[in-house]
Amino acid sequence: MKNSFKKYESYYTYIGFSIIFMLLVLIATSGVAPYDSTAIRIEALGLEVQWYAVFILTGITFGGYLAYREFVKAGKNPDILWDGLLLCVPLAIIGARLWYVLFNLDRYNGDFLRMLNFTEGGLGIHGAVIVTFLVIIPFAKRKKISHWFIYDVVAPGFLIGQTLGRWGNFMNRELYGPVLDNADWLPPFVKDQMFINGAYRHPTFLYESVWNLIGLVIILILRRKRTFKLGDILAFYLLWYGVGRIPTEILRMQSGVDEPLMLFGIPVSIATSVLFILGGLVVYFGKRLMKVDEGYYSDYGKKVVLFDLDGTLLDTIDLIYDNIRQTFKKYFPSKTFTEDELKAFVGPTLQHSFSWYEPNPKKIEEMIEFYRKTNLANHEKGVNAYPHAKETLTALKDAGYLIGIVSSKKKEVCALGLEQNDLLQFIDVIIGSDDVTKHKPDKEPIMKALESLKAHPANAIYIGDHSMDIEAAKAAGVKSVGVSYSIHYDKVMAARPDYMIDDLEKLLYIL
Repeated sequence: MKNSFKKYESYYTYIGFSIIFMLLVLIATSGVAPYDSTAIRIEALGLEVQWYAVFILTGITFGGYLAYREFVKAGKNPDILWDGLLLCVPLAIIGARLWYVLFNLDRYNGDFLRMLNFTEGGLGIHGAVIVTFLVIIPFAKRKKISHWFIYDVVAPGFLIGQTLGRWGNFMNRELYGPVLDNADWLPPFVKDQMFINGAYRHPTFLYESVWNLIGLVIILILRRKRTFKLGDILAFYLLWYGVGRIPTEILRMQSGVDEPLMLFGIPVSIATSVLFILGGLVVYFGKRLMKVDEGYYSDYGKKVVLFDLDGTLLDTIDLIYDNIRQTFKKYFPSKTFTEDELKAFVGPTLQHSFSWYEPNPKKIEEMIEFYRKTNLANHEKGVNAYPHAKETLTALKDAGYLIGIVSSKKKEVCALGLEQNDLLQFIDVIIGSDDVTKHKPDKEPIMKALESLKAHPANAIYIGDHSMDIEAAKAAGVKSVGVSYSIHYDKVMAARPDYMIDDLEKLLYIL
């Protein structure tokens, strides 16, 4: 039952939101038009709560809950969200009020207290949006979370607030357009409320509300697919809202009611909407021109642990040494190796390490083929995993991590060693030397693993026993972990990994 609810939780959420919204509209319009704009009135206390406030607060609640679900899905601490809401909601309201006052200074004659009197009405949604987006950057930096992610989480919340908030304008009989020749297509309760000054009016509040709702639905659908890169939802919101707001504002200007926000004879709402459109284009194309690619929104939050294999997860050092000796005994019978020379073979690809001794590419390929046959035969005898490998992978899986192997070995041989130690069951992807054209320390193997897992580098970590592993991790933008039991300990330390562990189980204390 629990799994069934989780599977359809989104549908239950959206249906629940819809029912609550319809109930609010039903209650608000239960009388005879024109409807009372006051939702709650306690005369003994002199307290009045307007329907506009009810719809806005409901929108904030809906948006906050959806944002909470996105934080949980991304594996981020929801406390960051609650801290952000406590900071941004009051500042957004103040920003909306200041935006309105800024372009209506002549109405207040320098009366500062009237400017701060929210009960008189007068809020500019553009001010709320701008203030919120400005606050998010330093807030995200302080919380060490992607500001693009927060923008993309907040943007749908604004569409929810704007969708519901317009019904507060409806209750106030605001945001209407010129005379509507035929109003019979409108629901009766909307039609009656829009009978203003002896004529039916274009319900511009409804046009904008529906437009915002359509944009919201598009975001909710597409953000579950690999469509939006981080920051694209913000760009979409700015474009969508700006494009939809302009025609409704043009209709409002034909209503006979003075535009409350003007700047040099230009309606501020239209000018700001144009800036929103330009801002959306700048965000979308600017990130691409500047090659700011933080991955797909749908990938953000997937937790990934990638392992090198030899010398990290499996203790194959003696096996590698034996393979090298047998290969060189066949092709260079007189060659003997010191311990340091053997160590040098652990980490690089065979193509690279054999080229130290043989310049002929065809001969190198022949040596590699022999090595692989030898290695496979020796592998059949079995290799051992390092202590606590299985316990660590089990714990990672239980915690919801995706697990991958990124090795300089061929994929089939990687799978063999893992299977021999009953570890293959935990592995979601294996990237071997035969899967890439560039090898560690290049980032390609790690990036290919992340692409296969549809994961973001910011949520990944790579564990290895060689300096090339650490360099590859840094090149890919993932956290790096070195193992102190590495035969290349000094080189690993010199590469400056983010963490060092002396036992695989210690990884669980890092994550």
